[in-house]
Amino acid sequence: MAQRKARKSASSKKKKATSRRAAPKRKAARRPAPKAAPAANKRVTELEAENRRLRDEVSRLRAELGDRPAAEESMPPDEIPPPEF
Repeated sequence: MAQRKARKSASSKKKKATSRRAAPKRKAARRPAPKAAPAANKRVTELEAENRRLRDEVSRLRAELGDRPAAEESMPPDEIPPPEF
């Protein structure tokens, strides 16, 4: 391979600058997502049902906790005397 001589003229620098401009980036065409498999839909349905059951249980337990009367005898934790040994 023969080496080329470097030219230092002003016009060649302008040509190089314009010829090296980056080409606009091409974006990939968006494709719709594939349909979920029937087994995945079944699993999603099962998880949603379990989530509903757990939410119902949590709300029931919170209501049960709210129905309990507070112990009037008990003192706040910062006022309880230390135990005697």
